[in-house]
Order: sequence, then structure tokens, then C-alpha cells
Amino acid sequence: MKSFSTAAILCGGKSSRMGFDKSKIIINGKPLIEDIAERLNSVFDDIVLITNDKNKFNIKYRVVEDEIKDCGPAGAIYTALLNSKSKYVFVVGCDMPFINVDYVKFLIEKMRGKSIECLITKKGNYYEPLYSFYSIDIKDTFKNEIEKGNFRIMDIIKSCKVEFTKDEEVQMFINKYDMFTNLNYLDDINKIKKLGFEYENLI
Repeated sequence: MKSFSTAAILCGGKSSRMGFDKSKIIINGKPLIEDIAERLNSVFDDIVLITNDKNKFNIKYRVVEDEIKDCGPAGAIYTALLNSKSKYVFVVGCDMPFINVDYVKFLIEKMRGKSIECLITKKGNYYEPLYSFYSIDIKDTFKNEIEKGNFRIMDIIKSCKVEFTKDEEVQMFINKYDMFTNLNYLDDINKIKKLGFEYENLI
């Protein structure tokens, strides 16, 4: 099994803050989810979409339905780990328009030769668990914690071998297109419009 082959895009959120399904957002005439998948496909051989309904996507990439439903991102990560074709899975959300491929490659190099179970992106005092790597070795940890009703990712992995990025490492890849931007609210859409991006919603 390869170490770095699978990237998972989490698409099962309820999008309650946005008011419509974020996985159907179109930016500059192209479905955002396809753009994310294509960018990641330049690094990873295997792209998998994790969703609560596998029938809502008509896309060339793998689509897998949540193994345990209604558990939020924790359940989606668990499903990704179960369906990974590599030891580690890179995990992102479906609402992140500025995936930085160079940063992803940096994370891979940072992990090589280490016996860690997670590499979590940390920016200042904030964690970015949906811009991070997880080992398939901790899938049982996720399952056990979810079954206890614990859906907080950072709590689930606190007993794992975790490494965090350093501020100076992250800063090397920061530009005007903040790679951690995610589209939760209509105000977030307006911000990317100001950067010159055209937006529409595919119903």
C-alpha cells in the first residue's frame, strides 16, 4: 500500500448556515467540487468524495456514502479512512475554493519517514482539521469515539500520535487567496466575488 495516494473531499454537510447545498456551488462556470478534485488529482492518484447521498453527484471520481450518518466531519473522516487506498488520507471540505497544491506537497514531505498518525494544520491558535492528514491506523479510534457520541475531531485524535504544523511553515504558503477560506455564509461568497470570481448555485 502506498503512503500517499488518497485525498478525500467531505461533501455531506447540511449547509444550514449557507441555506443551500454547498457541494453544488459553481465558481467561474465550473463546479467548485470538480475544481478541488482536479487540483488534488495532480498530487493524489485517488480522489474520493464522502457524502450523505452518493446519488447526487455525476462525476468521474469515486463517491462513497457515509458509513455512519449524521456524525458531521468526524463520521466522514472515518468513512474516508475505511475507503482509503493509501496509509494516509488528505482531508478537505467541499467548500474550499483556494486549495494550495504546493502546501499539500509540503505536508507530504514533512510526514515522510515519520511514524505519526495525524498531521494537523495549525495556523496561529486555530486548527484546520479539514486541511490535514490522517492514518488509516486510527479508523478504530474514530469509530469508538463516534459510538460514544464524541464528534469533535480534535478530541477524537488527542490520544493519537499527532504532529502540528508550525506558524512559519504555514506562512510560507499564504497569499491573497487564503487557502483556508471556506464558504459557510453568503458573506463568504461576496468576499470571493470581490477577488474577481464569478459565482452561481447549481440547484
